Amino acid sequence: MRLTRTLSVTVFAIACFVAVSAAATARDFKSVLLNYDATVAGTQLQSGKYIVKWETHSPQATVSFVRGNKVVATVEGKVVDRGTKFGSDSVMYDDAADGARVIREIRFKGSSEVIEFN
Repeated sequence: MRLTRTLSVTVFAIACFVAVSAAATARDFKSVLLNYDATVAGTQLQSGKYIVKWETHSPQATVSFVRGNKVVATVEGKVVDRGTKFGSDSVMYDDAADGARVIREIRFKGSSEVIEFN
């Protein structure tokens, strides 16, 4: 009886660990270089290196831009599969009416998925 209870608790603990591990891997992140000052979803970002973290809600995603140890922007985006893997990381920009750059999408080397922004 005691062995059965111990085994049950152990199996439950392992199941919880697996569930937490799966949730932790649902969040992705990559380093990206912004060559220009730009806006994303209305938030101004200075040029430079950022860690881009996202958590998908299929296909929507919550995307954070981190510089140093500070989250400088959290915006909504969309993960889209383009069907062809990209050869390099790149940031695609649109030009606003005032000439400012607006981040349209981010592509990552070795992945066919992009993060799109409205």
